[in-house]
Amino acid sequence: MAARLPKTILADSGFWLALLDERDQYHRDAIAKEDFVHLARVVIPWPTLYETMRTRLVRRAGPMRDFKRVLKRPNIIRMDDSPYREEALLRTLQQATSARRPIALVDMLIRFMLDDVRVRVDCLLTYNVPDFADVCRKRNIQIL
Repeated sequence: MAARLPKTILADSGFWLALLDERDQYHRDAIAKEDFVHLARVVIPWPTLYETMRTRLVRRAGPMRDFKRVLKRPNIIRMDDSPYREEALLRTLQQATSARRPIALVDMLIRFMLDDVRVRVDCLLTYNVPDFADVCRKRNIQIL
């Protein structure tokens, strides 16, 4: 039986950086998963765009052209993060001063998006599994 193609994927910045940078340790794996970007609905939270389009990437015309083509695809949805910002900021600040493993603000924000039952996501494209495993397990979201 063939694997079912996810309908909606949320992609974090680690995936985009791996896909666009041939020097990234996960580049080959990201290339192998690139079909998902073309065949499914892909949700990109705005903060991941900030992380992805940092100086190192924007100085490289080829990868920027590639990413621009991806972002223009009709199946790409840029997701507003404003409903989650304050709570993510507070939780990140709390964790930074506790004994728990700290989670970056962007990852915390994505966790809140994934945990929101109103946000329909079937899969998460990430190379940072520990920050998302619990919330994905809770919501039955596959990690690719």
